[in-house]
Amino acid sequence: MKKTLFFLMAILALTLALTACSNDDDDTTDVVPPAGNGEWNPTGPITIITHVAPGGGMDVATRLFVELAANYTDATFVVENVTGGATMIASAEVLNRPADGYTIFGAAMSNVNNVVAHGFDPARYIDGYYWIAKIQRDPAAVIITTEARDAGMDFHGILEQAREMDGSQIWAVPMLGGNKHFEALLTWQATDTEGTAIPFESGPLGALAVLGGEAHVQMGNPFDTYARDLWVAAIASPERMPGFEDSPTFAELGFPELNDMHMWRGYAVRRGTPPEMIEWFQNLVYQVSQNPRWMEYNADNAIAPTAVFTQEFRAIIQDTMDTTEYWLTYLDMMPD
Repeated sequence: MKKTLFFLMAILALTLALTACSNDDDDTTDVVPPAGNGEWNPTGPITIITHVAPGGGMDVATRLFVELAANYTDATFVVENVTGGATMIASAEVLNRPADGYTIFGAAMSNVNNVVAHGFDPARYIDGYYWIAKIQRDPAAVIITTEARDAGMDFHGILEQAREMDGSQIWAVPMLGGNKHFEALLTWQATDTEGTAIPFESGPLGALAVLGGEAHVQMGNPFDTYARDLWVAAIASPERMPGFEDSPTFAELGFPELNDMHMWRGYAVRRGTPPEMIEWFQNLVYQVSQNPRWMEYNADNAIAPTAVFTQEFRAIIQDTMDTTEYWLTYLDMMPD
């Protein structure tokens, strides 16, 4: 009964997420830029703070964003990497600086997860921000070896194996109580199967675990298969992604409720930032989102570029918080 109740709650939460993110599945060419002329003229360098080390996903995306932004503005940008503290040191650094428009937070879904998971004050670490724009959608993927695929294994075969193994099928995830763990749980509930999530610290290490036989399946992202003998057995995408034409979507496989699972990245500023700056930066995000190099970079990394602004982005933030709280409660991992 408890499992059924949680499943129904999960489907309801996902339905709300799909509603909140309805514009997110559209191609960026259909995105309408914010109204207004965005008249704000920065007189000094603008710092974008990220929580990842150089070479991390948000760092690489931001450095390309800054490079491409030079085509549309004379403003100078500086990328600053502030790591540690479950991503909260970077967030606190942004919030401790003046709300003058010269500091931007390069945020990712994990930042919002960690506010809930570690009991940080949402009044400061969520509502203390104005969430400017979501820029990327990194789709979830169920991954197995190409050897298993060539032997006849597919997504439905994974489910059949899971039922035969009665909960002992091992799924590699980066960490317990994180996004990929949540995606694995939702996949099991939607498909009426069960497995065991084992943490392997990162996507690449999870991929190696599958290749090395330490795990049967990886809950990851399509990029985890690059240059590896791995195959995406199911992908959370509105349609088959370029470069993954042989990988069916969850909707094609009969599980449309799983088709919106993804990890996002975006930008935020401290509350109180001049609205002219926010409008100016949103227009800049829109311009970069249309740049062919930005689209090419995202396609090469199996990421869906997107441009979701203000109320829509804030709705996604709230859904991320609600989803995190739901699954941590399910796992009995909510902080006291």
